[in-house]
Amino acid sequence: MPDAPFRTNVSNMLQLILMKNPCVLPKFLVNMAMLSLTGGVAFAAATATDTAANYTGGWSASTTPNLGSGFGAWNVQAVNNNNPPYSGTYLDLATYGNPDGVLSPGGSGGAAWGTYANGGDGSGVLVMSRAFTAGPSGSSSLYNQTFSVGIGSGGIGGTGSSIVLNIGTAISLTYLGGGADNFNLIVDGGGASVIPVTFANLNGGLLIALSVSGPLNSATENYTLALSPFAGGSPYYTTSGTFNSAAFNTASFTFYDYNTSNDQFVNNPNISAEGSVPEPSTLALSALSGLAMLIVARKRK
Repeated sequence: MPDAPFRTNVSNMLQLILMKNPCVLPKFLVNMAMLSLTGGVAFAAATATDTAANYTGGWSASTTPNLGSGFGAWNVQAVNNNNPPYSGTYLDLATYGNPDGVLSPGGSGGAAWGTYANGGDGSGVLVMSRAFTAGPSGSSSLYNQTFSVGIGSGGIGGTGSSIVLNIGTAISLTYLGGGADNFNLIVDGGGASVIPVTFANLNGGLLIALSVSGPLNSATENYTLALSPFAGGSPYYTTSGTFNSAAFNTASFTFYDYNTSNDQFVNNPNISAEGSVPEPSTLALSALSGLAMLIVARKRK
């Protein structure tokens, strides 16, 4: 939204134009409405969705079919998959009875992707990632879109244990074992900031949602990150800021399970349609359109 001085100047300008040229009003309003619905060239990731229930035909570190729609192929890396302390991934089903907060028998079909990276010596690691595919305009980074995914945990462990969710190279969300009971957020590879969402929240299932708005290849592209109950409800925590999309991308998601004491869970990755998050310039133009109509209403009184 433009700031107050900007709105005042525009208001004065519009009043002057309309007083001197009332015949331009219909065309002006049409043009403003059209501008409010259009933006610059769009470069967006494709709309995408998937759920673990699609993989009942087979899923493991060596069996990773590319199902769902709109995402690239899975890339799963398991360190010490064949030797102790063992690491890997499996399809977690409701019948297993695991403490899986993300697993939802309703909307998720009774399944989630489970991961394990056992041990205490730092040698158990499981990494699962998936690239975003390019939309019609050619880029695979988010453009006025939201990426969301569910995560849960049966236990993290002590020092040296952690889970990490990266969205491209721009956003990194980490929970460290053996330390403070909170997440940490790193943007553009900078310093960590505290996200006051606890293990209890994680154990109950979290929906992580990153919304971005504004032009790509900008040093100040806008983002909003929300951590909410996976089952639905108000966010536990929301934070907003900017990131440098000219140097850092939002073109994939990667989940890391480092040496944890219990299983971790992932489910329901999703990318919303392009334009589902309004660009700031679009909001400003919409506001100006509304301002013009307000001025007209005042003039008619």
